[in-house]
This record gives sequence, C-alpha cells and structure tokens, in this order.
Amino acid sequence: MSRSTTHHVPERFLRQIWKHQRFSTDNLQTADGRSIEILSPGKLNCDGGPDFLDASLRIGNILYRGNIEIHRRDKDWNDHRHDHDPKYNPVILHVVLRADLSDNLPTTRSRRTVPTLALDQYLQLPFHSIWDTMIGDERNERMETIRCHPYNDRVDILLLKRWLEKLAVERFELKMQRFDERLKELVTHRQILVNEVPPRYDEAPFGIHPEELPPPALQYSLQDVRSSQLWNQLLYEGICEGVGYSKNQTPFLKLGRNVTLATLREILKTDNSPLIVFQIEALLFGVAGLLPVQRTLKEADSKKYVSSLVKTWKTFRTAYHSECLDSSEWQFFRLRPENFPTVRLAGTARLISSLLQNEMFRSTIRLCKNNDLSPQEKRKRLQLLFVVPADGFWKNHYRFGEISRHPVKTLVGIDRSADIVINVVLPVCLLYGRVFKDKEIRQNTLAVLAEFPPSHDNAVTRTIGDQLIKNRFVIDSVTAQQGMLQLYKMYCVNNRCAECAVGEKVLP
Repeated sequence: MSRSTTHHVPERFLRQIWKHQRFSTDNLQTADGRSIEILSPGKLNCDGGPDFLDASLRIGNILYRGNIEIHRRDKDWNDHRHDHDPKYNPVILHVVLRADLSDNLPTTRSRRTVPTLALDQYLQLPFHSIWDTMIGDERNERMETIRCHPYNDRVDILLLKRWLEKLAVERFELKMQRFDERLKELVTHRQILVNEVPPRYDEAPFGIHPEELPPPALQYSLQDVRSSQLWNQLLYEGICEGVGYSKNQTPFLKLGRNVTLATLREILKTDNSPLIVFQIEALLFGVAGLLPVQRTLKEADSKKYVSSLVKTWKTFRTAYHSECLDSSEWQFFRLRPENFPTVRLAGTARLISSLLQNEMFRSTIRLCKNNDLSPQEKRKRLQLLFVVPADGFWKNHYRFGEISRHPVKTLVGIDRSADIVINVVLPVCLLYGRVFKDKEIRQNTLAVLAEFPPSHDNAVTRTIGDQLIKNRFVIDSVTAQQGMLQLYKMYCVNNRCAECAVGEKVLP
C-alpha cells in the first residue's frame, strides 16, 4: 500500500476494520516490539472521546482494560491534541493504518506512553477488497432488521395495538420502579442522618397495569415519605437527567445528586435573592467543571460573564463539600448547539429556582387533581412549567467564548419539556398516587399521558415502524410510541422473541 493511499482512507473504515477484526491477529506486535493479544476489541463509541471503549488486551505479559483510539497515521494523535485531553487518559492502544516510523510514541495528558499498532502489515486481502467489505458492513449495520421482519406482514393489527399498549404500561412500570428505588434510598439517607436504623427493602413488584397493582412493598412507613422535600428532590433529580439529553444524562444526574436541593438551600441561605438564578448557575457550572479559564476567552461578553461566575463560585466553594465533576465528563460532540450542556445547565438553574421557591412537586400534584381542568389543558400547563426562555447572556450564546449566529430562543424548549413531563413528572405522580393509594391522582395522570401526541421519530421508532407496523396504522399517541421503544429495547435487541406477542405468533 502506498503512503498516499493511507491519507485517503476514511477513519470510519479503519474503525470497521478494527471492530470486525478484518486483519490477521496472529503475531501482532506494537511499534516497539511487544506482542499483542486482543481479548475484546471494545465497544464502538459514537460520542466524543476514544473510538472504542472497554477493550481488553494483553500486551507483553500484562493484561490491560481500557479504550482504543484509531487514526490513519500515528502523528494524528498529537495533531488532534489528544495529549492534552483527559478523555484519552484511559487509552491502552493507538491503532493506525500506517506508522510514520517516528520515535515519538503518543502520550496521554497523564504523561503515560501509549503503545501503537500499525495495521497495514497485518492486512490479508488487497485494500480494495477490504474497502468493499467495509462498505458492506456499514450498510448491513444501518439496515439491521428485527428477526420477525420477513414473517410479520399478516400479524393481526388489533393484537399488535394491544401488545404496544401493554408494553407502554410495562415501560412506565419500569420508570416508576426506578423512582421508587431512588425514593427508598433518599428515605434511608434521611434516616441515617438522624441516626435511625434503615430498614431492609424488598424488590418493588412489577405487574401488568398500574390500576391492578398493589402499593409497593413499603418497608418504610407512609410518615417517612410524607415530606415534600423527598418528592421535590426526586423530581429534581429526574429533571436534571431529563434536561441532559441522551449524551449527557449521566453527568447531569450525578450533578443533581451531588448538588441536592438541601445543599443549595444551605449554601445560598435564601430563596428570594434577586440574584438567585445567577448564584445557582455559578454553583452548577463550578461543580460541573465547565467554567473555562478566563485568559483563554477572546470574546468580551463571555470574558465578563465568566469572570462574574468564577467570582461567585469562589464564594461558595468552601461551603460545598461534595464531589466536583471534570469537564471531560461532558459531551459537546455531535450535539446540536441547543443541546449543549452549557445551555442545559443555564436552563436547569432557572428550573431549580422554581423548585426552591414554588414547591414545584406540590404544584404538579395540585394540577393533576384539579378536576376543573381538562386533561388536555393539564398537559399544556405541565409542559409550560418546564419551558425556559433564554435571557441575558444566554440570548446569544450556546457556550462560553462564542456568539451564536442566531438568537437563542429557549434554554429548555417545548419538545424537551414534553420529554421531562412524560419520562419524569408523570411517573413520579403515578408513584405518589400508588404510595398514598390516591386513585384520583392515578386516573388523572394516566388521562394526561393519553393527551400527549407522539414525539419526533428516532432510529428505534423508525425501525419498528418500517419493519413491523409497515404503514398498517398510524402511531398517533405517545403511549404507542413508548410501546415501540419498549419492544425494541427490551425484546428485539435481547432476542426475547418467544416472549413477544408478535414473535410467538409468526416466528417459525
């Protein structure tokens, strides 16, 4: 293979070569002569950071577990400044198509040398043949089909609709179970703080329909869970996770559990300061590790705003005793600007202000119980509770150091607000109704859920739509859409076809 060929190979094809091990794995050696045994190539990472995560290798006589980075040339490591990025500290092997025969091996920010593997000498087929194979692999992955696809054309439509409805209930049960387990943890933590002996908990029951299920197996008393602070914290953590979008849910949830509402009240001292939103914002950005170094900023407004945030954060830092996050935990890669964690953090600060000042959970319960309002009106009002208009600095910034090309309208928009209500607010309200045996809350909450139209299509719903529904009926509610998500994620992907109402009928 010529050196010029190396420069024209897309890195995504090199990732396919590594993923499918399209090379001879016998007698692999690093650039410095150590043997390599690939125990697991790792999982492809579609976000920022190394290309493969959680790989397992034996290099020489040492077993390594970590990440893999793929490049065309070994010099790309430094050209891409991975030596300065903490996301690349766990990389255990740098895989390149062709080595530049340089003595300068790649190093991480932690100053560890990373072994290099050059693939060109281990390729067994002509490169054009490998290229054709990679194109085929990519196409097959994009068009991955569910097992019943060739057989489900004549499945009864009524059966399919009922199955999706049942799966939607199953999905909401799982959400409720998760919030119930977290409620138990919060009760336990509260009891430990007052030197009570925490009880042992059984697993929350899982059934078919919320109306038919008994209350969770409460090892705590109802008195233990009457505190509105517990329910507000539960709602707050769910909001944090929901605001974070899929790629940043984990650090946002971590942030919500570290910077609790009780911690905020203790540090801020008051809920009524006119600067409360800015103070919360400074605390969140400080704990999140997303306050940039001021001298690196060129844009004047960002420099001024960050200076004020840093100053405020420093006044709170000594009073904050929990863990801070690292900037490397946050993803900006392949995100639309409106989903940047900086925008979402600013929006979260404003939602927290409402949580602290307006007892947001109590407001949602009252709204659900208000029989003077139609379910549709309740849905609209719940959604508006979580829409956050852009203001101040954030009217023309998505992140520090850059003025946005167009005005920023919202920090949390109507679609994200709908997701928060569907995936957080309503399951928590259902749990509250079940714990306190309030049938009215349960019925009204389910009525509100039924008013939500389907969300925007995603890869999962398109797959089920194309390969199972096949235009035989319209998905006109979020309930059916939730059933599609549950079907794909819990049954199709896990090959639970024998437990699926469709697979049971049509698979040979």
